Amino acid sequence: MALDQDFKLAMRRLAATVNIITIRDGDRPMGMAATAVSSLAADPPSLLVCVNQTASMHNLLIEAEAFCINILHQDQHDVATVFSDTKMRDARFATGQWEHREDAPPYLLDAQAVLLCERRQLITFATHTICIGAVREIRLRDDIDPLLYVDGRFARAG
Repeated sequence: MALDQDFKLAMRRLAATVNIITIRDGDRPMGMAATAVSSLAADPPSLLVCVNQTASMHNLLIEAEAFCINILHQDQHDVATVFSDTKMRDARFATGQWEHREDAPPYLLDAQAVLLCERRQLITFATHTICIGAVREIRLRDDIDPLLYVDGRFARAG
């Protein structure tokens, strides 16, 4: 098998937490599902998200001063489904309990964790842009049961 095919098969075995990345485009909330999210450093608290340059939200994300990473809880499967389906784009923020503030991107009130970030750096690599954000605010849910994605489907930890 070719290296690119083997790579795709290997990545299907890499379980990842399901996240919703949100921004504010003027008064309009925008969001997308993503699994390519990772912590970067604890000092300063920072994260990175990798976004395909063909994603409809790509250009808006790299121009936004702030973005939010909503780490989904197991009971937010419906939110992940809506944000993963381009045909359901208009229903995205009608699904789940969203907080809309003027000074920040929208965030899920009952997400596993919410990390509001200030965009700090962009790095282009091949077909993706790596967006690095400094964490400015964190909200945590007490019960821990993240929604995972592995082998092309949603899964549960443990």
